[in-house]
Amino acid sequence: MYPLALSHDLVQPFKFWYQNELHEGMYSDREIYRLCTTCKAEDRQKAFALALSLTEHGAQACITCKRTEYKVWVSLRTQHLAASVPSPKAIASGIHGIALAG
Repeated sequence: MYPLALSHDLVQPFKFWYQNELHEGMYSDREIYRLCTTCKAEDRQKAFALALSLTEHGAQACITCKRTEYKVWVSLRTQHLAASVPSPKAIASGIHGIALAG
């Protein structure tokens, strides 16, 4: 399965409180996502690599695109599967780590 890629204008962003932290979320097509990371437009490859890695580990991922940035989101239903995915910094440097905690 490949990650979904959408224009940021097509999603509904919101904020939510989870584990004593404020998180950025969005919903699209009856699915709720939590923000994983934001990349500058010139780091598009990193965003797509992370999203693909999330889907390869069974998590449902989505990328939203703006002219200046890309955001990688993970479905709240499958975020527990993302614990073993390399972090965005690790993907950029080729080192493996944890992408999402908690």
